[in-house]
Amino acid sequence: MATAAGEARCVKCGKEKSTVRCDGCSQPFCYNHLIEHRQELDKQLDEIEVNRDLFRQTLTDQSAKPENQTLMKQVNQWEQDSIDKIRHTANKARELILKHTTKYLTEIEIKLDTLTKQLRESREENDFIEADLQRWNTQLIEMNNELDKPSNITIQQDLTPLISTIRVNVSGNL
Repeated sequence: MATAAGEARCVKCGKEKSTVRCDGCSQPFCYNHLIEHRQELDKQLDEIEVNRDLFRQTLTDQSAKPENQTLMKQVNQWEQDSIDKIRHTANKARELILKHTTKYLTEIEIKLDTLTKQLRESREENDFIEADLQRWNTQLIEMNNELDKPSNITIQQDLTPLISTIRVNVSGNL
């Protein structure tokens, strides 16, 4: 079949024949390839609709469970990291206290054994007076205080924060 002068070439097959220009891409297509082009556009629209449906599901899921939102997960991660830092620091402090408490506990044990020996001897000999009772009671109170709060171990808190502060900034009209 002869073609009329000035007919456009189909962008797909390159043949000069009757064509239709697509309004969207401004390309000339023969009738056969115009159908293919429309089918390709239909496929692209289908993909967009599938992606829209997936996004709708994601939106629904996040509305139902806001704790799964990325920002919430970020806050949760900050919280967990902060707790981990605090636990690590507390464990190091406990280890150091345990390491050094053995010595002062041994010293208190020796003082208590000495006091116990004095009390037994004084009771056996029936040889004690009010001043002895007062001295022994004071020694017992001092040992008890030393046990609760040893004089050679103190706890200090740094002024520098262990964890960073988190803030949520919201701008615009949401």
